[in-house]
This record gives sequence, structure tokens and C-alpha cells, in this order.
Amino acid sequence: MKTSFAVLWTLALVAGLGVMGCHKDNAPGEQSPAGVTNEQSAMQYYAVNDEFVKNDEITFADKAVEPMDYTSFGKIDAAVTPLRWGRFITNITKNVTITVQPGDSTAIGKVEKTVTGNLKIRAKTEAGDTVTITKPFTDLSTRYVIFKRIARETERFWMNWVPVASSLINGGTIAPNNLIKIVEIKQYLPGGDSITVTNPETFFLRYRWLRLFNGGQKDAPMLLGGTTVRLRATVVSASADTDVVTLRFGCDMFHARRQRMTFVSQTDNGDGTFTRTFEISWPVHFHTGFFNAGVDAMTRSTLYDDQAPYAVSWWGIPYRVL
Repeated sequence: MKTSFAVLWTLALVAGLGVMGCHKDNAPGEQSPAGVTNEQSAMQYYAVNDEFVKNDEITFADKAVEPMDYTSFGKIDAAVTPLRWGRFITNITKNVTITVQPGDSTAIGKVEKTVTGNLKIRAKTEAGDTVTITKPFTDLSTRYVIFKRIARETERFWMNWVPVASSLINGGTIAPNNLIKIVEIKQYLPGGDSITVTNPETFFLRYRWLRLFNGGQKDAPMLLGGTTVRLRATVVSASADTDVVTLRFGCDMFHARRQRMTFVSQTDNGDGTFTRTFEISWPVHFHTGFFNAGVDAMTRSTLYDDQAPYAVSWWGIPYRVL
């Protein structure tokens, strides 16, 4: 492996969990990025500009009011679509906290995003009229990024740290409308391996290095186009009606796909909440790069009741298509 700083940054920011399908070379140049004045601000900058961290903004947002199942890979037959909906982001406030670990060789960046916008639903009334319902929302997401020190240069200080691993994204509606929560995702991979996540903020997928970090967590899964991956999601919901859970995948600036997951089972928890499982087998697309499979869970009334509050929970699992 070459050891020049430019190459190391290219590998870390592009071959890392940079889940954009068509990614650009984000290697820093000979000048520090705007606003970066020291190592701390450099890590803050790269934590929010890491393509995997940025990808959730693409994964969980929509460009149009779409049918429940849609794909931008091909034609959509709108004539058989009874409901269309889309989540439109209007503002994102980001806050990054960097904590350098003892030994000054690794650091942890906590990335918090407050996401505001509107959920738009196209529906027909009982009278047969077509209406558009708008529900404002405020979501909060959290993710952690692990950095490794690769140098101690004083002149090009912004190149001293590289991101090497990331936790999964944990997002959802803020209180008091946080009525649904994803509690587990299990992704079954080709070859018999699987990934089980019960806390996305403490489950790290590695780009490189740190083989022993956090008990030896897994690498980001690498998939071949044309294969099939099965995913199961478990949610706890305060809704008596079966929730709507969808999988978003293959998302980048040019492609997006959303498919409804199949309801599998339900348990009444006896406290006004229900534990439900949903499952889907999804085809891996052929466009290569780094992506995010996002599980998007919402109460049924979020879509089907024009007076009910917006209530969602969303997690993301990164993957690479070879």
C-alpha cells in the first residue's frame, strides 16, 4: 500500500463507509478546508463530510411523492398506486463532538443531526377526491465515527487523522411523538454470514485498521450485484394498528428504491405497546459503490390518518457493491 497522505485519505474517505454510489475523490489538498484551524476542527469537518455520514440525508429523503414501493431504476405504473408519500428535508443542523482517547492514537466523533422537513402524502378521500396532506416533522439522528491518527505534522495538521470506522445511523422522531422504535435488525448475507444489531450507536462497521476495536466488530458487508439479501427488522410500537415498515436501498444521487417489508409476527407486550417483526428479501443492484440499506419504520396512522402525528424510527446498515 502506498503511504502518501493523499492516497491514505482517498482510501479512507472513498473506500471507507462512504456510501455514495458515485463517489468523488475527497482527499484534502495542500490547503486546509474552510474553517479548519486545528486537528479538532479537522476531525469535526471530516466527520460530517464523510460520505457514509452524509448518505443518510439521501437515503431517508425523497425527491418526489412516490408510491409505497418504487424504484428510480425503471418505470413506475402510477395507475395501480393507491398511496404516494415522500419525506422532504428542509433543514439539517449538525453538531459534532470529538473525544481523543488515551494514547492520542484514536478519537471518537459523535455526529448529531436535527432534521426538519415535511412528510407529504398524496391520497384519495372517501368522496374520491385527490388531496395532498402535509405533516411537519423533526427527527434526531446520532452516529459515531472512529478516527485513527496517521501522522503528527504541524504544517498539514488537517491530514493527521482519518476516519476508519462508523457506527450505524440511529434516527427517529423526537418526543412526544416517538411512538415507534426499531429495536433490532438482522441482515442475512450470502454465504451464511449475518449481522445482528440491537444498538446502532455501539455497533461499529470498520473501513480498515482497528481490527480489535469494540470487541472485533465486523467489516462493512461487500455484496455482488444480482445476489439476494434477506433482512429482518423488529420494532416496538405504541400503535394498535400494524405499522408500515419499508426498506430503502441503492440510494445515491442517481438511484433510489423503497420497498415495503412483509409483516411476520406480533406480540402484545401488555403495556400498551406491541413488538412486531417484518422481513424482506431484496435484490442487490448492479451499480457499484458504497450504499446504505435504510429501515424506515412508521406508525400506520402516520400515513393513513390525516390528523395523527408523524412518528417514525430509522436505522441504516452500510454495504458495498463490488
